[in-house]
Amino acid sequence: MKKITSEVVNTFLNGHDPMEHIISIECGYDEDKVNIIYVNDNGEKRIRQDDFKPFIWLKHSAAIRMFNGDRAKLRMALRHYGISIRSLITSNEGEEPNERLLNGYKYLFYATRRMSYMEFQRFFSEAGVPLSERNKKDAPKQQNKEFMMVTPVEQYMIQTGHRLFKGYDSYDSLVRFIFDLETQGLNPRIHRIEQIGIHTNKGFDKIISIEGNSKEELDKAELEGIKEFLRILSEIKPDTVVGHNSENFDFDFLIVRCEELGVDFSELSLYYFRHPIYKKKKEAVLKLGGEVEYYFPTIIWGHNVLDSLHSARRAQAIDSNMKSSNLKYITKYLNLKKPNRVYVPGDKITSTWAVRGKEYAFNDEDGDWYKVTDTKPLKDGYELVSGRYIVERYLLDDLWETDKVEERLNESNFLVGKMLPTTFSRACTMGTAGIWKLIMLAWCYENNLAIPASAPNRRFVGGLSRLLKTGYVDRIVKLDYNSLYPSVILTWNISTPIDVMNVMLSFLEYILTQREKYKELKAEAGEKADELNDILSNTVSEEEIIRLKEEISHWKAEKSGNDKKQLPLKILANSFFGGYGSPSVFPFGDIVAAEKTTCVSRMALRLMISHFKSIGYEPIVGDSFTSDTPLFVKYDSTDEIDIKPISELFERTETDALGREYDTSRKDYSVLCRSGWVHPNYLYRHKTDKPLYTVSEGDMEITVTEDHSLFNGEGKEIKPSEVCNDTILEYYTKEIKCAGIKYEWMTEERARLFGKMVNVGVADRVGMALLNTSDMACVEAFLDEVENLDRPISKTCQAGILYLKNKVKHGKKDNV
Repeated sequence: MKKITSEVVNTFLNGHDPMEHIISIECGYDEDKVNIIYVNDNGEKRIRQDDFKPFIWLKHSAAIRMFNGDRAKLRMALRHYGISIRSLITSNEGEEPNERLLNGYKYLFYATRRMSYMEFQRFFSEAGVPLSERNKKDAPKQQNKEFMMVTPVEQYMIQTGHRLFKGYDSYDSLVRFIFDLETQGLNPRIHRIEQIGIHTNKGFDKIISIEGNSKEELDKAELEGIKEFLRILSEIKPDTVVGHNSENFDFDFLIVRCEELGVDFSELSLYYFRHPIYKKKKEAVLKLGGEVEYYFPTIIWGHNVLDSLHSARRAQAIDSNMKSSNLKYITKYLNLKKPNRVYVPGDKITSTWAVRGKEYAFNDEDGDWYKVTDTKPLKDGYELVSGRYIVERYLLDDLWETDKVEERLNESNFLVGKMLPTTFSRACTMGTAGIWKLIMLAWCYENNLAIPASAPNRRFVGGLSRLLKTGYVDRIVKLDYNSLYPSVILTWNISTPIDVMNVMLSFLEYILTQREKYKELKAEAGEKADELNDILSNTVSEEEIIRLKEEISHWKAEKSGNDKKQLPLKILANSFFGGYGSPSVFPFGDIVAAEKTTCVSRMALRLMISHFKSIGYEPIVGDSFTSDTPLFVKYDSTDEIDIKPISELFERTETDALGREYDTSRKDYSVLCRSGWVHPNYLYRHKTDKPLYTVSEGDMEITVTEDHSLFNGEGKEIKPSEVCNDTILEYYTKEIKCAGIKYEWMTEERARLFGKMVNVGVADRVGMALLNTSDMACVEAFLDEVENLDRPISKTCQAGILYLKNKVKHGKKDNV
C-alpha cells in the first residue's frame, strides 16, 4: 500500500486531474457520454465530452446469487456487457480481516467500455440481483442494500479525479445570477407575475415589468416577460442561478403561470437552451443538522441551481441565536443590510408601481420615501421620483441583499465543494457525515479497498467533567483546548480497524494542519493591517496616505481570504467525530472509537482543571442567558444607566475552533451584577440545544437553560427545575444610582407619547431619558400609559417599567 504523505492527501482531496475552471459536470442515467462544462482562457463557456464507464460496489451475498450461482452464465454475461470484476482489499497483509469488511462491499463491478448507467443496471437485473426493487406491488422502488452506489456524475468524478471550481479562489469569482418574482399573490392559478428582478454579482441589473390594460394585454405581456427572463438567463450563461425560496415558490410559480397562459415552461425554455428546464419528480434532501427537509430540485442543464433559503436554514440549524431564515432578518443578523435599503409593504407594491409621475419624496442616503402632499411637502435632502422608481429600487435592493446573504453563507460550501466528487447543489445541501462518506468512497475506489458494512447506532458512554463553582467571579481567564476532539483523536491515535490504511487520521491531520496554516496567515495579515493603520494615523503626505490605504486594503483582503479558507477545514475537522459516532450513516464509523474520544477528552479537561487549581486558579462554570435577557449598564462618562438585551452588547467577534464567538472589545460602561457594577472583560456567544425554562415572579420573567443557577431569597443557589410556586427568588436590593438629569426637552406630554409607543408596539424598551430623568411627573405620566398593556412586551421593556415603578414607589429622583 502507498505511503500516506501530506502530498498524497493534498493531491487526493483537490482532485488529481489538473483541469481547471470546471463549472458543472452533466451525465444522465441514460447517457453514455459525460459533458464537462468549463470556462476557457477567454472567459467563454465550453463543453468537453468524455466516455462514461459506470461502476458499483457489492457484497458477497449478492455476487454468489448471480445467475443462481451459475459461473458460466456469469462469465458469458460479463463478456457480453463488457463488465469486469475486481476483488477488493479487506485487510493488511498478514492481518485478520475485520468482520464488517468481510461482510461489506468487497467487489467492484465496472464497465470496460462506454455505456449508460441504465444499460449497466440491466446486467444486474438479468443476473437476478436488481439494484432496486419493490417490496409491494404499488410501493416505490427501494435500493438493494447489498450494493453501494453513487450517481453517474459522482462515479465519473471519483474515477477521473475531476473536481469543480479548480482555479477559482473565492465563491464571488463565479458568475452568480440572482432573481426574484413579485406577484399579485401566492396562488399562481389566479395571481399574476408583476415584476421579475434580475441581478448578477458582475454588475447586471434588470427589472422586467408586466403591464397591460386588459386580460389579453396582460397575458401577452406576462408571457413576453417570462421569455425575456429566459433569454437573459441564456445569454448571461451564469455559473449559479439563485433565488430566496426559489425552489418552493419562484420556479413553481413560473411553471404554473405558463400553464395558465397555455404554454409548457419546459418546452418554452428549449427556445433558449439546448436542454429543457424542469422540476425533478424525485425529491432531494436538505440536511439540517439532525433533521432533514425535502424539496423538488429545479434542473437547468450546465448550471448550478441553488436556493439561498436552504443555506439560511442550514445556518439556522447550527446557530441557535438565528431566529428566522427570512431574508430581511438574515440580512440584518449577518450585518449585510444595505445602508440605503428601500422597503415597500407588500400590499403597496402594485399601487406604488402604477404611479408614473414624480409624486414621491425619496432620500437616497437612508432609503426613506413618502407620498408628497400639501401637509407633507418635499423635505431637504429628498428628491422627487416616481412610484415606479421606488418599487424598482425595492426589488433591486432585495436582489442585492439576496446576493450578499447567499455569497456569505455559501462561501464555505464552495470551498468544501472543491474537494468533493459531487455536484455543487448537493455539496450545498448534504450533511457532514455524507461529506466524509464521499471522501472515503473516492479513496477506496482509488486504492482498491473494500467498503465496510454499516452498523447500528447505539448510545455510547463518555466521561463527566465534575460540577464546578458558580456565581459571580471577576478576573476571569478562559482556558480551552484547540479543536479538542480532533486533537485527541490524533494525539491518542484513536483509529478504527475498518480503516485498513489508517488514512482517515491522515486526512484529519492534513485538514487541521492546513487550517492552522491559514489561521496563522490570517493573523499575520491582520497584524500587518494594524501596523499600517498606526503609520497612517501619523502620515500627512496625501500620496503616502493613498499608498498606505491601498496596502491596508490588500492586507485586510488577505486576512478575510485566509479566514474563509480555514472555515471549511474547521467544519470538516469538527465533523469527523460525528462520523465516528454514526456507523449507520457513515460506513467507516466506529462507536468504540467515538467512546474513547469522549472519555479521553473528558480526562484531558479534568487534568487541565487539576493543573490550574494546583497553581492557584479557581475553576468556575459560567451561566448562559438567552439573547433577549435584559442587562443594566452604566456609562463611564455620564453615569447614565440603560437597560439593553445582552445581544446588543455583543459587537466585534472572534471565533474559536468550535464556532463559539467572543467579543473582547473594551467597553465604556459597567454591567450590574450581584456584587454591583462591574466592567465586562469579554462577552461569549455560543449555541445550545439544551431545554429552556421560563421563570417568572411578579412583573418579571427570565428564560434560562436547565443548568443555569438561580438564587433564592436566602442567597442559596438553585436550579430552574427546582423552582415552584412557593419559591422566593433573590432580587437585587441595593440602591441603583443613576444620573438624575433634568432633561429640558422631556415633558409630560412627550413621556405619555413614549408610553403610547410602547402600548402599540412601536417601542420595545424604555428610553434612557426616562430611566435617568429626575422629573418624577414625567415618569408617572409614562407609567399611566403603560398601566394596562394589552399585548406582550419584551423582557427589556418589562425591566424598564419595573425599574420606573420602583423609582416612583420609593420617591427617588436618582436612586432606586
